[in-house]
Amino acid sequence: MGTAGIVLAAGDGSRLGGRAKALLPHRGRPLLHTVVDALLDGGCDAVVVVTGAYGDDVATACPPGTTAVHNPDWPDGMSTSLRRGVDAARAHDRIALTVVDFPGITSELVRYLLDVHRPGTVTLPIFGDRPGHPVVFDIADALVAADEATGDEGARSFLARNRERVRRVECTPLADAGDIDTPEDLQRLD
Repeated sequence: MGTAGIVLAAGDGSRLGGRAKALLPHRGRPLLHTVVDALLDGGCDAVVVVTGAYGDDVATACPPGTTAVHNPDWPDGMSTSLRRGVDAARAHDRIALTVVDFPGITSELVRYLLDVHRPGTVTLPIFGDRPGHPVVFDIADALVAADEATGDEGARSFLARNRERVRRVECTPLADAGDIDTPEDLQRLD
C-alpha cells in the first residue's frame, strides 16, 4: 500500500502567459522531474501526475516510475484534478499532495513530512506564516477532501472544516516555498 505522491500539473499557466509549468526548464530538465524526484527520493512509493491543458506534452515528459492521469475537466478548477489524482492513488495508505510549480521542493522536506505524519491527522507544511506543499493525507481523508472540493480550491475547504486534525509543521529550513505563477517568478528556476 504505502504512500503515493500526487502532482497537480493540469493548469494552462494563464498567469504565466500560457505555458505548461511542468515543462519549464529547471536544472537542465523539466520542472516536473524535480518535483517527482523529490517525492520518490523522499519516500513515496509511487507518483501520479495529473495532466490537463498540455496533457500529451506533460505525459510524454513524465519520468519513469510515474503514472500520468489526464483530467479532461481541468478548466473547471483544481478540484477536478484533485479528484482524478486521489482516485488514481486510492490503493495507497496515504498521499503526499503537491503542485508542479514548486521548484524548491526537496526530498528532505518530503521525508520529514512523511516521518512526522500521524494517522488520523493531515500534515500541513508551514513556511513562515504560509501554508505550502506537500500536504500529507491518510487516503480516507484524501477521498473525502477530493469528493467535497469545488472549483479551484482543491483541499482548502476540507482543511478549514477539519482544523483540529490539521498538524501545522514548520518547514522553512527544508525548502524554498516559492511557486511559479507569473513571469516575475521565473527567477526561482535559476
